[in-house]
Amino acid sequence: MESTATLPYSSGTTGKPKGVCISHRAFVNSLTLFHHPTCGHFTTAEGDNQEVMVGLLPFFHIYGMMVIMNSGIAHGAKTITMPQFDPKVFLGILAKNKITRLHLVPPLLNFLATSPVVHPSLLSNINTILCGAAPVPTTSASLLKEKAQRPIFFQEGFGMTETLCTHITPPDQERLGWCGKLMPNVRGKVVDLDTGLPLPPGEKGELCVDTPGMMSCYHNNPEATRDSFDSDGWFKTGDVAIYDNDGFFSIVDRIKELIKVKGLQVSPSELEEILLSYPGVVDVGVVGVADEKAGEVPRAYIVPQEKSLKKDDLHAFIATQVAPHKQLAGGIEFVDQLPKNPTGKLLRNELKKMAHGE
Repeated sequence: MESTATLPYSSGTTGKPKGVCISHRAFVNSLTLFHHPTCGHFTTAEGDNQEVMVGLLPFFHIYGMMVIMNSGIAHGAKTITMPQFDPKVFLGILAKNKITRLHLVPPLLNFLATSPVVHPSLLSNINTILCGAAPVPTTSASLLKEKAQRPIFFQEGFGMTETLCTHITPPDQERLGWCGKLMPNVRGKVVDLDTGLPLPPGEKGELCVDTPGMMSCYHNNPEATRDSFDSDGWFKTGDVAIYDNDGFFSIVDRIKELIKVKGLQVSPSELEEILLSYPGVVDVGVVGVADEKAGEVPRAYIVPQEKSLKKDDLHAFIATQVAPHKQLAGGIEFVDQLPKNPTGKLLRNELKKMAHGE
């Protein structure tokens, strides 16, 4: 049970990907937790009843590997696989196969919520949508739920290659913008970024977890393994998070991705969600760029729906939404697409390279 069952690689969004050794025990533990009644209503195939899912997210990524592929196999679900995202093919699958559970990442969520070709009839059989892999834009989630014109349980989750799934929205406790509660037998704490001391509800800090689904180590990288755990053996996720008195957690951003403007921390995800709510913005990525006076300032790379979208209008809009130090002093650039990995995570390092090259 302690031997390595699988060796996926971390997403590499903020640094070089690392091989993650996951044991048979950790994988089985995590799969068992995911199917616990407090984590969701996943129906086992019996008679004419069978869950139907889309296998679009890559199975070499831990989301696709565990939440879709192995979870589906464990319950006898029908999974229609896709080698890559093609809007026509994807919508055709939704129309023909009566999908009951839909697994999304934020870019797919945005597409379904905003595309005029996505009609409510395509969502008529879906009972649960699970979205993860990056902070979920609540505007897009609300738009999709409204578009469905029927009740759909929108479930959010959090996990990492190193920890597998640790948080999920419990049944009948939907709360958009929060990645759920700790799964059974998983412990979590939010600690001060400077002192490492645990913080009370409502305070932002680094999320640390202790889970039965923990990785064994990084492959051939003992130094990185050692640096990833605190003195008590909790895994340091590198994510800034907050939790409330009800035990719900929300991911603010990656620590390495925070933009420091005159010593004040600015979350790129916060600005991205606000910009996504503006009509005509299809996708957006925000990074910090060097500034002589402020140290860093935010810059937005935006995929516009139409060429008529104006930068001045966007600047005026964001000025009404956030504090002065969060303004897009680094400018706005229109692009055809944003650099992303196969699961839809924004590759901010590539965006920063674009910024440095300009």
